Amino acid sequence: MRRADRLLDLIARLKDRKLVVAEQLAEQLEVSVRTVYRDIATLQAQGLPIDGQAGLGYMLRGDVNLPALTLSHDQLDAVSLGLALVEWIGDDDLAQAAVSARAKIDATWSDQPTPAPSQRHLLARELPHRKAPPFTSSIRRAIRERRIIKLDYASQDGNRSARDVRPLGLRSFHAGWLLIAWCNHRDAFRVFRLDRILACELSKQTFPFEAERELSAYISERGKPAPS
Repeated sequence: MRRADRLLDLIARLKDRKLVVAEQLAEQLEVSVRTVYRDIATLQAQGLPIDGQAGLGYMLRGDVNLPALTLSHDQLDAVSLGLALVEWIGDDDLAQAAVSARAKIDATWSDQPTPAPSQRHLLARELPHRKAPPFTSSIRRAIRERRIIKLDYASQDGNRSARDVRPLGLRSFHAGWLLIAWCNHRDAFRVFRLDRILACELSKQTFPFEAERELSAYISERGKPAPS
């Protein structure tokens, strides 16, 4: 978590106006107690009305208004996916409202270029009936950081294969989740069912932007990639 995000999280946890000890805050924020002390000192130096001291606890005195949107990548992904589902299952007005809301979210994404609609990496058509496997968060991270992932994959007939792929997007469907990727082995787009991925390893190798191998290219010719 970036320090700026952690400071905002700390403010949010102190807004209940209840005395909270540093040890509890450290556990909630997954940092050391010393880091909590430093963060509180930083906020106090910036003028936030935080009362208390080490060993006794801290509380926020008065109201503090946070920025309208302070979302982590995971929170932003959750909101984006929810709105994507509404675009497909809502009525026309609700679907248009979801499109508008997603545009506003794009405008607040300050730490990377704003993605075009066809480049968003979380897509949806139907509500998934299967919970995404634990490694899905690693795949989402690989998509954000443009990192190659190594898959141990089982096809429908049970044949196993090792694949190095460029992860491009995730899509929910009636039976679960799909990974849309560029397969370096096949040198083509491939779609992998997450429930058939036996192992997933996030490599340190990154991949460059190549228009013909991006999610937007897949979407423009969707239906053409051969099934894995």
